[in-house]
Amino acid sequence: MPARISTRTATRISTVIGYAFYLLWAVLHVQAGNAVARLGRAQHHSMVQARLYQDAWTLYFAAGLIAVFSVLAVVRAWQPAFWLVLGIAFVTDVSFIVFVLVPHYMSLWPGLQGPLAWAGGLAFTTAGLVMSPRRGR
Repeated sequence: MPARISTRTATRISTVIGYAFYLLWAVLHVQAGNAVARLGRAQHHSMVQARLYQDAWTLYFAAGLIAVFSVLAVVRAWQPAFWLVLGIAFVTDVSFIVFVLVPHYMSLWPGLQGPLAWAGGLAFTTAGLVMSPRRGR
C-alpha cells in the first residue's frame, strides 16, 4: 500500500517547488538584464543607450524582488509573497511576450524560458495556496 502524505506536507512541497520556479525565473531575468546591458554598451551615448540601461535595471530589480520574496515565502511562510511575485512576474513577462515574442524579435526558444518558469511558479504556488488550511484567513 503506498504511503500517504498529509495535506500540510503536500502544501509545503507544492509551495517550495513553485517558489523554486520563481527563483529560476529570477536567474533567467538576471541573464536577460546582462544581455540588455551588453546591448546598451554597444550603443553610442544616446537616448537609445539610456533606455537599454533602464530596461536592464528593470530586469535586475524585478529579478531581485522575486528572489527575495520567494525566499521569504519559503522560509517565513509569508503569504503576501504569492501576490507580489505574481504581479511582478505578470507585468514583466506579459510585456515581453507582447512586445518581443509576438512580433518575432526573438525566437520562441529561448524566449519562452521565463514565461514557462513563471507558469510553473504560478501553478505550484497556486496549488499550495488552494491546499493550505490557512487559506480562509
